[in-house]
Amino acid sequence: MTKTKTKTKTKTKTKTKTKTKTKSNSGQVDGLGSVYSAWVVRDQEHVQRLHQKLPQLFETIGPDIPGPPHYTGDGLRDELAELLRLQDLPERLARKEQIEAEASDIIPEFLSIYEDTSGTSVNLIRLLVLLQDAGLALASHYKAKYDRPRPHLMDHGINPLVAPPNHAAYPSGHATQAALIAHGIAEVFAHNPGIVAEAFDVADRIRVNREWAGVHYASDGIAGAEIARAAFSDLREIFDPLFVAAIEDIHAYDPEPSPFLGHGPVRERIPEPMAHPLEQWSLSRLGISADKGNLTTGGAGVRVGLVDGPVDITHPTFDREGGHAIDAALAQTPDPDVWTASPSVKNSDYPRAHDARMAFSSKGGAHGTAMGGLIVGRATDDDSCPIWGTAPEASLLPVRVSTLLADTHANRLAVGRAILEIAFRADSPADLILVGPPFVRPPEDSYPADWPLENDIAEYEGPCDPLALAILLAGQKVPVVIPSGNEGTSSISYPGAASDFESVCNTLSSAEGSKLAREMFADLPFKDLKDTFSSAAANVNANAEDPFLGTGIILVGASKLSDNTDKSSALIPADYSQYGAGLCCLCPSDRDEDPSQKPIRDGVMRYNYIPAPDILGHGGYAQDPTSLVSHQSGDYGFGGTSAASAQAAGLIARLIETRRDHKDPVDGPSIRTVLIETLGGPYDIKTGYGNLTL
Repeated sequence: MTKTKTKTKTKTKTKTKTKTKTKSNSGQVDGLGSVYSAWVVRDQEHVQRLHQKLPQLFETIGPDIPGPPHYTGDGLRDELAELLRLQDLPERLARKEQIEAEASDIIPEFLSIYEDTSGTSVNLIRLLVLLQDAGLALASHYKAKYDRPRPHLMDHGINPLVAPPNHAAYPSGHATQAALIAHGIAEVFAHNPGIVAEAFDVADRIRVNREWAGVHYASDGIAGAEIARAAFSDLREIFDPLFVAAIEDIHAYDPEPSPFLGHGPVRERIPEPMAHPLEQWSLSRLGISADKGNLTTGGAGVRVGLVDGPVDITHPTFDREGGHAIDAALAQTPDPDVWTASPSVKNSDYPRAHDARMAFSSKGGAHGTAMGGLIVGRATDDDSCPIWGTAPEASLLPVRVSTLLADTHANRLAVGRAILEIAFRADSPADLILVGPPFVRPPEDSYPADWPLENDIAEYEGPCDPLALAILLAGQKVPVVIPSGNEGTSSISYPGAASDFESVCNTLSSAEGSKLAREMFADLPFKDLKDTFSSAAANVNANAEDPFLGTGIILVGASKLSDNTDKSSALIPADYSQYGAGLCCLCPSDRDEDPSQKPIRDGVMRYNYIPAPDILGHGGYAQDPTSLVSHQSGDYGFGGTSAASAQAAGLIARLIETRRDHKDPVDGPSIRTVLIETLGGPYDIKTGYGNLTL
């Protein structure tokens, strides 16, 4: 299980471990009852505000979520049959202790995901309790509306493991509450993908355990999770002061509150400009500088798709004279209808929101904002954010997917669809795509290893991994950039290893498998996509030195200064940067981190990090919560293979611009081929074809 010591500020450079499967730690967090009780009176104001805002919540959720359940007929009979099947499996008794613990209190299950050397954050507990209360209020409303009988009342062969509550079944209150808590943790820990992934794993486990217990149908839990997702962005606004307090507790950057954490455009909340002795040392190593005349240009007409976490599109790094790097209209309105109609962003996390602008951003994490700024950012006139992206004339198409990091087929399918939609759509498609966050690699038996199948397809999650399939398909049309990962191992992070594509290639090589693979995306109305299936088949050769030759998949690792006091010193592979077959190139990033070493205090400038745009507040990478930029020196900052891949994406955008001007092909395989020729080095699994520069 991934652990993060939240008080030791390990958030630097997104070097978060991709999560392993969590195990139950029921009862690990003791004595929380006294903490709850101590804040009951004070938090009544938040409870009162919640109930005042319930009409707004129901309006945001809308009339179609959740749809009505099955009361009779085959649909009900099928769900009852599944509960009877689970009841006879040995695994049911193995889950009994978990089920009983979760029946009385689910919050400890989430707090056991991470450890905090200074104790559990009181404000985080308060927030999770309020989200639990909100889940109860929401579920109660829909239970009264649908009044669905419990399973044991519909089939007397069902023997519940725990006492069934005496209220209606649909939707599941436990599932609604657990999902809301997971979304809350995703906001507070937005800097840590491992914790976010485990939070949703825990929520899924709690939801499914209610089915194993025999007290809920599967559709009850699915409905609860849907309600939570639709309601969360409004709840984030309702409980805003507690979210801010919990984020501050977790990061513990500064004991003083930041007065700039309201809503709306950053320029309306920005503090007085501060003097930042900031140097974008990596730009000069990439061949970009004012002296060369290319600092303020590059990437004109190129649209970069960024599949990542939340992005604050009101950040001034995205402003440009007479326009905006994303969409000036969206930056000025919270209207969800305007956001839904815009092709400039895609919110796969919270498509329903009372305030769509807030729902797309986050106070708990700056990763997406930093990544976007390193690609298309422009320095502000007032020096509040003097950062230039590597392609400041390009535009950005951000896709928010941070709640889809956990290991489920549905998550991989949702992210895969988002990638294909922005790559193949007719209206302003992406010219290249950067898949930013680390996802969780599915277990080996999730998808068939060989075709034709020896077993029934129902024994697998699907015909092949839909995320890897989508990347392979999109990579035939546009370059797809993927960070290699920050674990320091000789294996590329998912979804970038050659082995991640083996099941896809095997599936596409079989007529039956290819048919089933196409069906996963059959409703996407893109003719080019249908044609791409045949050209993508067998394009990854897992046994080759570079298995991604002939594709548009570009894996980027990180290099660091060999002497971080000398910005002109040799660039060498960073120890944290994962490597292996298929690694294409390296880009400059930050130092290796040794948490056991105390910072050096000798007044010498050190180039420890990649300066990047930052959000206001404690959830960013800057040491100062009122700063719009993280620094190149100091103890904390931005970096990792994330920063390396963002800078690489900007350079690739410049390459696309140049090739378009010369009427040369700009599809994924062509761009990767030209990139390799430009790098010109012999291939090595630790460095790819070399350090990327102009």
